[in-house]
Amino acid sequence: MSQKNLICPRCESANAEVLSRSPVEGVWEVYHCPTCFFTWRSTEPAFITDPKQYNPNFKFKPEDMAHFGVMPAIPELKR
Repeated sequence: MSQKNLICPRCESANAEVLSRSPVEGVWEVYHCPTCFFTWRSTEPAFITDPKQYNPNFKFKPEDMAHFGVMPAIPELKR
C-alpha cells in the first residue's frame, strides 16, 4: 500500500510523506504534506487521494500560501 514519490492531492508538491501506518501491516497509511499541511488516508476514495481528481476549487499552488491570511485572526486583548 505504500506509495513512492507521494504527490499531495491539494497542492501537488512532491514532498508528501507517510505520517502513520496501521498496526496490521498494509491495511492503511496516513499521509501528510509538510508544504500545505493537508493530511489524507490511503483508504479514501480517488477524488481525495488522486491529484488529478481532487476538486480544483480546493487546490492551490504552494507559492500562493504566502498570500493567505492567518485563520482565524487573533482578536485584540480586551482589558
